[in-house]
Amino acid sequence: ENAGLDVVKDCAFVLVAGGLGERLGYHGIKVALPTTLASKVCYLQMYIEQILALQAASNARAGNSDAAGTTRRIPLAIMTSDDTHAATVALLEANNYFGMQK
Repeated sequence: ENAGLDVVKDCAFVLVAGGLGERLGYHGIKVALPTTLASKVCYLQMYIEQILALQAASNARAGNSDAAGTTRRIPLAIMTSDDTHAATVALLEANNYFGMQK
């Protein structure tokens, strides 16, 4: 785990989010589907929260701090399609990017 935390600062995540949820009986983008009915947390939020937690752990291990301006951000690239782009942007903007910097 520590080896991963040491190198993740040099990585990025790519999310392929080009599909609609029609096959699943959902009228919207798949990344907006709730992960559980109880939490109402959508998949995109869950992905971003996991990346932010990994980013925080990596920075803590490296001794970086926000006050010093030395934290490293782990980039997230979201690949969308013509069918999902506007709805994905709207979901991110409506939720203040789930805490991730734009």
